[in-house]
Amino acid sequence: MPNDSRALIYLRVSTDRQAQKGIAIPTQEVQCLSHATQQGYVVDAKTDIYIDGGESARTMDRPALLDLLTRCKEDDAVRAIIVYDVSRLARNRLDFAIIKQALRKAGVTLISATEPINDSPEGQMLEGVLSTVAEFFSAQSGRKVQANMRRKAEAGGWPNLAPYGYVNRKGKLPDGEIRAWIEPQPEEARWVKRAFELFGTGGYSVKVLARVLHKDGFVVRSVRNRKSKTLHNSQLERILRNKLYIGIIEWGGVVNDHGTHEKLIDPDLFYRVQDLLAVRSLSVTRVRRHRSLFKRFARCGECGSPMTIDVKETSTTRSIRYLRCRKIKKCSQAYFAEEVYTEQLERLVRRVELPAKAVETLLEKVKQVSGTDEQVQEQVRTRLLREREVVERRQQNLLVRTLDDDPRNEAQRSLYERVRGELAQEHERLTRELGRLKLRLDRVSRILMMALEITGCSSRAFEADADPDYRGIIARVIFKGVQMCDGRIVDAKLTAPLAAFRRWAGEKPLERLADLALLCARDGMLVDGCAKRPERHVSLSTIRRDLLRLEKSLTPEQEAEIESCYHELRGRRLLLSSV
Repeated sequence: MPNDSRALIYLRVSTDRQAQKGIAIPTQEVQCLSHATQQGYVVDAKTDIYIDGGESARTMDRPALLDLLTRCKEDDAVRAIIVYDVSRLARNRLDFAIIKQALRKAGVTLISATEPINDSPEGQMLEGVLSTVAEFFSAQSGRKVQANMRRKAEAGGWPNLAPYGYVNRKGKLPDGEIRAWIEPQPEEARWVKRAFELFGTGGYSVKVLARVLHKDGFVVRSVRNRKSKTLHNSQLERILRNKLYIGIIEWGGVVNDHGTHEKLIDPDLFYRVQDLLAVRSLSVTRVRRHRSLFKRFARCGECGSPMTIDVKETSTTRSIRYLRCRKIKKCSQAYFAEEVYTEQLERLVRRVELPAKAVETLLEKVKQVSGTDEQVQEQVRTRLLREREVVERRQQNLLVRTLDDDPRNEAQRSLYERVRGELAQEHERLTRELGRLKLRLDRVSRILMMALEITGCSSRAFEADADPDYRGIIARVIFKGVQMCDGRIVDAKLTAPLAAFRRWAGEKPLERLADLALLCARDGMLVDGCAKRPERHVSLSTIRRDLLRLEKSLTPEQEAEIESCYHELRGRRLLLSSV
């Protein structure tokens, strides 16, 4: 076979619709083969035809095209590339120029079976015009597609490839219109639900959960560019953050809370997972030199700097752990053995623990005052509406003020855009909270019941394991912070839920625990030396009042800490009962 007669054929379609318009793969192939014969080129139908089916010409990342360019570079026998038209090769002028340059370096001629392009000046000009026209029609078509997809998202439909857990469906309506939608894919949907349920327990990081799910047989969706069948951390995190599973469409700037597809995840579980992810993201993925239960909530009583842990090696190769002030400000505090502070903290935990009977009574009370309590709902709704009205008033004032500003002033315009964006975000947050008001109140009630159970067995749980991370999470559920000075815990502040529980149980309503010289007082005394009050019955109005305060003050980080601690203790069978 003569070297100067070999030609390769490149065929491409991006969608099935092109087949209906008369340029399907067989149509292109017949035209290109006919043109090759007319031009005196030889084409082997088995080895010389390259086909990209379902590939867009807006990118060069097409398997068959890349193989074809490699062949042109390595096979000196190839003298021409034949395409149906220029748009089959590229719809981007830059990509077209890159491909043409690669062919020119390989000594290969580009031939269009339906367009009169060649190496003459006139043919090159026509080739440039055709590539420009192809790019124009591609951009115009893309704009139309984007507009249609946006309209679909605004109507509550998902306009793109179905995410994991769903599958794309298409059908013809009685009036002949083609309708596309997504619906749950049973096997994938089962894994999505399991991922949310396990992560929602608070007992897993994304990395650990990915390993657990892979070991259990998680089915990874087959994708052309993905060879691995192992569930990656980033894939799992995308699943856990996808609002489509609770019926919220977010696409191209459109946010629609009323998706028409079937929901896979309960909104309360979804937002619990988001809170846990927020907490996980706050804890930077760094390797800590030393672990300590006092990290994140212990401070120096003299200068207020955080306390940190150091380990010293003795002459007998024994390690001693010390707590010391980081001395961000001038401070005279010395090193003290960690165990000295640990023993004091254990006694503090023992002192704030509530009796089992009080916990059971208070659990029943909290169940009565939950998201179903109309009085609580109405008060929270009123507060949120009032806060939103303030934001709307500020937005109006901002708009009026900008009318008087100089539009050429870059600093004023930049400030306006920043403030407007912040107000828009705040308005959206308040609107979202109004929409999920009952879910929020139910969640706060459940978090309080979890914290109550922890308080009822805190000392037993604290003494069950000496692991610093395990003890630390229990301590942070109970104490908002402790202050240390000269080898003693001189002050400790209870978290808001624990302070409320003490009031409910008839204990002295203190938020601060002082006078710690009485730590070793008889068991009938409080930490501050005040005797316990006789047991009393807390009213529902008191719980309502504290529930309203806690709903506003509890942060996602605090809620996630309580939830993680609860599930940790439940796994160890240390709780008095189950919420």
